[in-house]
Amino acid sequence: MKDNMNILAINSSASSGSIALAMNGKITQVAYLDVKRTHSERLMPMIDNALTQNNLQIKDLDLICVAIGPGSFTGIRIALATAKGLSFSHKIPLLAVDNLQLLADNLQGSARDRLVLIDARMSEVYTALYSKTGEILSSPKNCKPAEVLAELTQPVIIIGDGAEKYKDVLEASEADYTLANKHQNLDLASSLISYALDQESLPEFDYDFIAKLEPNYLRKSQAEIEKAKRDNQ
Repeated sequence: MKDNMNILAINSSASSGSIALAMNGKITQVAYLDVKRTHSERLMPMIDNALTQNNLQIKDLDLICVAIGPGSFTGIRIALATAKGLSFSHKIPLLAVDNLQLLADNLQGSARDRLVLIDARMSEVYTALYSKTGEILSSPKNCKPAEVLAELTQPVIIIGDGAEKYKDVLEASEADYTLANKHQNLDLASSLISYALDQESLPEFDYDFIAKLEPNYLRKSQAEIEKAKRDNQ
């Protein structure tokens, strides 16, 4: 069944983003979003172009995959709204995937446990720790990078843009770590397709589930934080 699937994947959880398309279970197109323009301006034209290039229409899709964060609040919201709209319009099943999980999967086959660090701004990271075989060892959270490193008791390989952003913190720590290759730090939409094809089973169209699906921000927005401060004064 998976070998015959047409899959659209969307990931705009960072300042840049990407879409990918698979026909008959094989990835046929991957494209970046233009970081100089907003995702809302570029996302649908790029999806339309990918479908046209592959002689497909929305109704021909068997599955839509979307990265739901953590990452850029605006990018995640736009990607999820787009995925929901396409799913609802043609009753296409929707698979939502955590970005931390996607990045960890880029290191399949690693001899070390995998530590994901995504720059969360405000001197924090979004992070989670996965074993060599993919089990969650430390649940997703946002915190200071030094706090994550201080908790480590084993050698790890670190992946994500947080490794470069907080390079000085890493070097000052006593953690036993190596770094992923730079290209592995990209959570491309094509990774969503690989993730979907690796699953034992895939979701069916579920209106209620899709309607209730929310972004995985991991923390409150800056506006919410400021409002909470004002409310507590």
